[in-house]
Amino acid sequence: MKYKMMRVAVAVLIILSIITATTAYALGETVYINTRSLADNLEYINTVSWSSTSGRTESFAVRMTGPGAAYPIILGGDTIYGATRISNIVGYAEGLGKNVLAAVNTDFFFVREGVPIGIVIEDGVYKTSGGGVNAVVFGRDGGVHITEAPNVQISLLNEGGSEEADNAGKGVSLTAFNKIRTDHGGMILYSEDYSSVSTRTASPGWFVRFKIIEGKPSVSGTMILEVTETLESENAVVIGEGNLVLTAANLSYLGAEFEKFAVGDTVVLTTTCSDERLANAGYATGSGDIIVSNGRKADPGGWTPALLPRAPRTAFGLRGDGSVVTYVVDGRNSEHSVGLTLDELAEEMLRQGCVYAVNFDGGGSSALSVRIPGERRAAVVNRPSDGSERGCATYMLFVTDAAPGGAARNLSLKNDGVVLLAESSVELTYAATDRGYMPAAVPGDIQATPFDPGASVTGTKYTAGSIAGTDRLTLNSPSTGASGIGEIYVITRPTSITATRKGSSTAMTSVKLGPGDTLELGVTATYYRRAVTAQLHSFTFTVTGDIGEMTAPGVFKAGETIAQTGTITISAGGRSTEIKVEIGGFADMQNHWAREYAEYLAINGITIGVTPTEYGPNHLMKRGDYILMLYRAAGTPEMDDLESFDDVPQDMYYAEAIAWAKEMGIAGGLEGNNFEPQSPISREQAFTFTYRALSILDKQFVAGTEEDLEAFPDADTVGEFAVVPIATLIRLGIVEGSNGLLIPHETMTRAQMAKVIAMVLQLPVNS
Repeated sequence: MKYKMMRVAVAVLIILSIITATTAYALGETVYINTRSLADNLEYINTVSWSSTSGRTESFAVRMTGPGAAYPIILGGDTIYGATRISNIVGYAEGLGKNVLAAVNTDFFFVREGVPIGIVIEDGVYKTSGGGVNAVVFGRDGGVHITEAPNVQISLLNEGGSEEADNAGKGVSLTAFNKIRTDHGGMILYSEDYSSVSTRTASPGWFVRFKIIEGKPSVSGTMILEVTETLESENAVVIGEGNLVLTAANLSYLGAEFEKFAVGDTVVLTTTCSDERLANAGYATGSGDIIVSNGRKADPGGWTPALLPRAPRTAFGLRGDGSVVTYVVDGRNSEHSVGLTLDELAEEMLRQGCVYAVNFDGGGSSALSVRIPGERRAAVVNRPSDGSERGCATYMLFVTDAAPGGAARNLSLKNDGVVLLAESSVELTYAATDRGYMPAAVPGDIQATPFDPGASVTGTKYTAGSIAGTDRLTLNSPSTGASGIGEIYVITRPTSITATRKGSSTAMTSVKLGPGDTLELGVTATYYRRAVTAQLHSFTFTVTGDIGEMTAPGVFKAGETIAQTGTITISAGGRSTEIKVEIGGFADMQNHWAREYAEYLAINGITIGVTPTEYGPNHLMKRGDYILMLYRAAGTPEMDDLESFDDVPQDMYYAEAIAWAKEMGIAGGLEGNNFEPQSPISREQAFTFTYRALSILDKQFVAGTEEDLEAFPDADTVGEFAVVPIATLIRLGIVEGSNGLLIPHETMTRAQMAKVIAMVLQLPVNS
């Protein structure tokens, strides 16, 4: 049966207007808000707020706006005993034929057993007693109430019938129904809804089993029972389908109660409750403290002290217009959301227009699941502080009786709520739902009309205007009559800007370029830790210093003057980031064949010039210096032991590099244990050292053979030790010869060194 939401018909529904980025309240400033329609009377609101003292807070709410297709129910799974995750409760409800739009956790519970502390009523069936805590009640008449500690009395009156005992007129009274039995508590009555396994009692006790002859458990009514078994047991007993079990621990003062029942007796069970509204309940769940009452914050002195500090929260409120809101806020994550104190939660519920509100179970239990339009099943939208869903006892589900099927009726944006930088564009993607709010075929003729006159839509491309705030797009399909609303959140001031090389995700704060080089930039922005969609033209690029110019948004062309420094500043809305630019290059390399290689090594910190402005391409390389280049190419790994060659002093600039090369098997000695670091290095020696370093640098290569040298007339002059190294570098395209010759014994120049090492560094690495 569907329980309509409103107790009193409301002629005009009061819908909260969209909160813009300038709205401030007790928790700070509301910097982002997105509202999506889930049904004709149900909406989902995601909000981000910012406080300079406490930080970021992100909240998630489901709000009913009045009578319509959606309505709430309470579910706790197939049994009271045992916790259930929110995704599982959604699946369970769907298995019962429910069309679930959203779900949220409700009551506190005993963690080990998963038994709720408060009352549970499901579809008029009494599932468990109130436990002395407050309750949220959904009446059969459509009313929604918050009730303080409702009390349900259960009386069992024996009408007799046993031939062995005269129990007529005897009876017992209790209040505990489907709760955990303790050794020092009173009597507990169990139904099959408690557990399909047993009474779950862990100590000796007495038990009376009743067969239900007539009626069902309710908070106000009668049942006719028959005693089918009485026993004492050291263990739990099975309850069984169609039965009730009355039990207590083996305490002497309760023994007399046990003797009031005998097999064959007929017993009348009567339940009465202290609250007339509870007696008319269709659904009910227990709750924590009442935090808002009669439109004011309740007295904090009556709240549970342990629940006062900042934490993730779940709350439920009745608004002044008769509508309801359930609210979840994340916490315990300083980067994502800091949560709320209980006092702040009360302030927030008042801000949302609530005249009554209660605190539900929070912490790791706080979870909200929403079926986003276009999706087939609800999914958790917040970030539970445990890092995953926690099993809870009871949930409030928003469901609809509207049957799925048919053509598209409701339209929405799949990328609803996207954060867009002013004057940037985003491709709109659409979703459609049918009469039951399930996915439907998306019409091909959807038209989107922005509210902001400065914005435009061309085809599926939305371009923002220059004003910050939420732009509401009217969506309609002329061919199907389907319609809806979408939202784009436009900002003018991001909270962070990051520059990268185009195609890279690594942030760039400095760069070395050669004269005339072109640098293509990528720019990303965030807004209170949300990604911002933006194009380069929405940012301002400013160049300072004699380093070059921006030739297009995001494209920088370095000047031709070497040894210059400056900055590229990228800004939007007063927020900016800087890239320090150094124009390197060498005056003697401007038209040299090795310019690209020398500048590559200089930019990557592998080599410097012979002076700040000259590279010295024809200078001859020394053996120690070449090893130093390879060492830098490897990232200058730290060396614990500088054991090296006899002629390499440990205080020389190349000492650590040569020690590394010796340990890695790259460099061997000459006569004795000498390396001769100051001697010129021949081309075949340099090629050999380079070949041995390929594996250390994790480069892909296939070793060459003598056949690779056959094209060179002077191949027979290559030393035997250098044949495979040179052949391998020939295969890799690194060694091409000089005027058709290998000239292996000539001393390598700085220009030749630059080409070899630069090309090696750019080889693919092993996967």
